[in-house]
Amino acid sequence: MTSFISDLNSIDSKDPLCKWRRLTLAVRANPKELSTHTQRIMLAMDIHLQPYLSGALQDFFITLKTTGSAIKEKMFNLTSPLLSISSRAYFREWLEKNTDHNLDCIRYPGATLISDSCRQTSSNEEEDEATILTEFLNENYDNPIDKARYCVAYGSIEESQTLLERDILSKERKQPLVEQELLGIYYHSQNKEALEAMIQNMLNAKKPLSEDWKTIQSIAKEW
Repeated sequence: MTSFISDLNSIDSKDPLCKWRRLTLAVRANPKELSTHTQRIMLAMDIHLQPYLSGALQDFFITLKTTGSAIKEKMFNLTSPLLSISSRAYFREWLEKNTDHNLDCIRYPGATLISDSCRQTSSNEEEDEATILTEFLNENYDNPIDKARYCVAYGSIEESQTLLERDILSKERKQPLVEQELLGIYYHSQNKEALEAMIQNMLNAKKPLSEDWKTIQSIAKEW
């Protein structure tokens, strides 16, 4: 197995949190693949991942928009006993109105897609959220890989990429483990634009590209 697909992002991993991160990236890559959503929701029912359950269900609702009322109702009923009272009220109202346009903007932990009600969020609010996340990461994690993995699990994939990209570009010495982590995120989220931009930044900084970078660049042609 190619190194950047191994470890954190390994398909064979038995660690629920590792599987959760991989499925989160897969949802970002192909949000219309409902089977990935359902796998993710079922996985989040694990007691260790329940803090992310509302986020998984929210991504499912966001993807279906105004369609799939029956399947949304089914998934809500399945997960309802594990949701908080406020989360149950939120999704129940979404089901009743068949839209989230008039709901409060709530971004549940684990959600990686943006609901219609949150598309109106001001840039100041987004900056505040980013600041809170950064402070939390700095207080609780010492290295960029752990910070990035938390961000992916939380649904903040762009923040995860940025953390790793900055670390690679700011260090004089090569960071093979950080590079593998970043390549795994590019691979599973199929973010060709971010990959190409980072490759150009590395070339501009005169940083050598390993075979893994060349491999994923070739794979990305099919995305």
